[in-house]
Amino acid sequence: MKTVFITGANRGLGKTLVDTFLSAGWHVLATARKKSTLIDHEQVSRYELDLADYSSIATVANTIANSDKKIDFIINNAGYNPKDSQDKEYFQSTFQINTFSGQNVAKSLHINALAPMELISKLLPSLKDDAAILNISSWLGSINKKSNGGHYGYGGSKALLNMFTKALALELKDSNKTAVALNPGWMRTDMGGSNGKFSTEDVSKAILDLYSQQTLHQENGAFLNIDGSHHDW
Repeated sequence: MKTVFITGANRGLGKTLVDTFLSAGWHVLATARKKSTLIDHEQVSRYELDLADYSSIATVANTIANSDKKIDFIINNAGYNPKDSQDKEYFQSTFQINTFSGQNVAKSLHINALAPMELISKLLPSLKDDAAILNISSWLGSINKKSNGGHYGYGGSKALLNMFTKALALELKDSNKTAVALNPGWMRTDMGGSNGKFSTEDVSKAILDLYSQQTLHQENGAFLNIDGSHHDW
């Protein structure tokens, strides 16, 4: 039985990923800030993980290492978008230069880019030799496709995650492990809204296919769309 590690597994794409991989016969290591919000299932190991807290990352990684579980696939799905804040002034401070706050933008960089890399680092002893790492990015992190001003917090954090994914892939190039960034497209979620092009089921099935068809292992260091095509950096 293969094992997948999924962050942000209690809602949206993360929750659907759990369902998809369970249906395919995988064991799932699922994380959320509150363990009680995760599905209770015999093939799901649940962990409380707050990506804003480095000690939380270390605790989860140590728990998994001590359990002797070995991971085939990491999906760094959990993320933070400042537009979801109820404080509109806070959001604007991450979006427009005239109210820019480095301290507020840093929260997006921390949760969306720095924390996933810290998690990968801590989980290295628990990875199988041919493990795949998938960082959920966004088209908003593409520098080549950038066509609108602003969006420093979320867009900047995804651009940084892309850079980190490429750097990690180059570190892994002489091993059987792989690291890929994924643009999931505009999804119908709480974050993406109801008008999105793709359902979470569409995207989660595509992710399973990318793994099963060995696309992730063949595309180490790429920034992919869900159909396996390349997205502009």
